[in-house]
Amino acid sequence: MNLLFLLPPTLQFRDFVNPEKNVASNKKADGKSYGMVLTDLPLGIISLSAYLKKHISVNVNTLDFNVLLNKTDSFNYETYIDYFQSEIEKYKNQTKTLPDYVGISALFTSSHQSIIDLANLSKRIYPEARCIVGGNYPTAAYGKLLNECGSIDAICFGEGEKPLLELLTAPNFEDYISASKQWIDKKKLKNPLRMLEHNFIVDLDEIPPYDYDCVDVDGYRLNPNSSRYKVTERYTLSKGDDHTEVGEETIGSVQSIGEITYSMPIMTSRGCPFKCTFCASHVAHGRDMRYHSIERVVHDTNRLIERYGIDGVVIQDDHFMGGKKRPYEIVKAIGEMNLGMYFQNALAIYALDLPFLQLLKESGVNQLVLPLESGSNRVLKDLMKKPLRLSIVPRVLNDCREAGIFTDVNIIIGMPGETKQDINESREFLKSIYADWFRIFSAMPIEGSEMYERCNAEGLFRDDSLNANYKRPVITTGDMSPEEISEFAYLMNIELNFVYNSNIRLGRYEIALKSFENVLSVKPDHAIAHFFIAYCFEKLGLFQRAESAYVNFEKFRRQDPFWEKYISMFGLGVEVTAADIC
Repeated sequence: MNLLFLLPPTLQFRDFVNPEKNVASNKKADGKSYGMVLTDLPLGIISLSAYLKKHISVNVNTLDFNVLLNKTDSFNYETYIDYFQSEIEKYKNQTKTLPDYVGISALFTSSHQSIIDLANLSKRIYPEARCIVGGNYPTAAYGKLLNECGSIDAICFGEGEKPLLELLTAPNFEDYISASKQWIDKKKLKNPLRMLEHNFIVDLDEIPPYDYDCVDVDGYRLNPNSSRYKVTERYTLSKGDDHTEVGEETIGSVQSIGEITYSMPIMTSRGCPFKCTFCASHVAHGRDMRYHSIERVVHDTNRLIERYGIDGVVIQDDHFMGGKKRPYEIVKAIGEMNLGMYFQNALAIYALDLPFLQLLKESGVNQLVLPLESGSNRVLKDLMKKPLRLSIVPRVLNDCREAGIFTDVNIIIGMPGETKQDINESREFLKSIYADWFRIFSAMPIEGSEMYERCNAEGLFRDDSLNANYKRPVITTGDMSPEEISEFAYLMNIELNFVYNSNIRLGRYEIALKSFENVLSVKPDHAIAHFFIAYCFEKLGLFQRAESAYVNFEKFRRQDPFWEKYISMFGLGVEVTAADIC
């Protein structure tokens, strides 16, 4: 049996060919700038493949259009459809193998139209193959997809290991789909809730080690987003109420790790017990926690070291802090392998105390993403239903700094019911704390989330919900339009990361400089980043380099009037003193 997986781009076509000014872009050899596509290894696909091959004889191949878009030197297509067709036909001619099933797997709303386009193309290019669809987004939006696309034969509800194995071994496709509680087709849309339920693997160790052979592993090395997650190798402590610099190098204090050069993702658990209104992961994975054993995590990680020579792992658990001892045991085990660690989906702030943070640091964690989400207690409690007290945040940030861990803080604005006053209160709180960097996102209504249901019920959408992404708001909050939300988001980015940059306020200019240089690695024409690079060089006594950076600031300021509003707002075109910055 032959199974071909197609992974649609994470960006809509217009966001890829015409990225907005306030998002990272990637310049290709043709001289044009394109939106950045996420090229994380698809853990769902390689888990499915491993589970299938444990039980049946099956050939699994994958075309990940995120990797393919990243690899191409130029893009001369008017639509994604033309590009998809070219790549699929190229693959067909090269392999000469006809798939029995074409599976389309997607995580995000932004892939909606691409799912439909790929399904229609698969029926045209492989007319004898069944077209099946799965993943987080299709699980939540099965009705919308099936009503819009007649080429989809069935959609999987929830995790796919058991349902896909049952489907591939069923004597008759139509009879199985009709009786299954995990698969839905257009015939079953009239009464879907009667038959839909999850079929989870409770003990995740039942899944064999991931099948990396079914994907282009090398293609995932070329991730243009990777530079955004690099942290300075020399993270200097600041202690005391006056934030005086101590000058102690903390990276490598227990073992020398430095920056990660090649990491791969792992997932040690599934599920999340929290009920944040903006999240829909429970639709696919449920709320009950399920785990791999510590022994299995160690085995799989050693396998990645031996096969691919990794020096770091990206942990993608939705809730890594489940269990009292388990997080400590996993962190310690991975640290003993001399690997760096990065937690892509953030760690619950309430669970972070100094001893655990020190263990993280000793084990190779140089940077953490902290899911603060808002600096407003009302927004956290009433609108997000997030179990977090703002009063603990300064302590956690101080502990991270004492441990020598760089802090990335996620902020979401534009929740239904959020007001301008809420955002201004949040801004004031965020300016008072000392996080190394802030990532400001627009609230995105994800189908299957409580937030999406509220937006739908109250008529808050001001644009097609399918156009939503974390940089393009599509709803009104009741007090703010999508345009106002977008403006607030970028204002907060400039304000928190540059004008009120914590490391500048602490006199840690080398760390601030590294962050600004990371900005240039994904947006070389960021005029304000050039200004603050110049400022840091000046404070470090590197006056020639400061002068060069000021020249770049003026050059990009003149080239693009987009920056002038913020330059004028914060007075960046004149001499700025340390007192002004603070």
